[in-house]
Amino acid sequence: MKKILVPVDFSDCSVAALKAAINIARSFDAKILALHVIHDPADAPGFYASQKAGKKVFRNMEDSATQMMEEFAGKRLRKYEKHECYVRPGIPATQILQFAQKQKVDMIAMGTHGRGGLDRLMLGSVADRVIRSSDCPVLIVRDGQKAAKDQDGGDAAQDD
Repeated sequence: MKKILVPVDFSDCSVAALKAAINIARSFDAKILALHVIHDPADAPGFYASQKAGKKVFRNMEDSATQMMEEFAGKRLRKYEKHECYVRPGIPATQILQFAQKQKVDMIAMGTHGRGGLDRLMLGSVADRVIRSSDCPVLIVRDGQKAAKDQDGGDAAQDD
């Protein structure tokens, strides 16, 4: 295993997935590729803006996401040097899958909010789409609290 992709949305789920990926990466001396996908607001239903205004909104989103990624990664990946961070525009599941294929990653480790039922049907699930379409194994980590507990309730993960 040489490359592990960790899609990041800055949530506790992303933190848990990143921690799991770091543990695996250390075992294999693998590189972590952290990816944040900015969903272009122009693709959102009901978003109407002039082309100029839309580009300005997107540029601001991109600048903000890049800064957030630097802070997120700087805080959590400072002790693991073999990493790279990326910010890409697009539809999250599509970009994650394309990025994984282009970078030839060996595994995707991603968090999920664990939505179910009607929420999942209405909103869809990025994790679900990635699992169903990925060419490589996908490790799913539910959320920070659940990921840090063993079946017996003992601590399984440590905060660095």
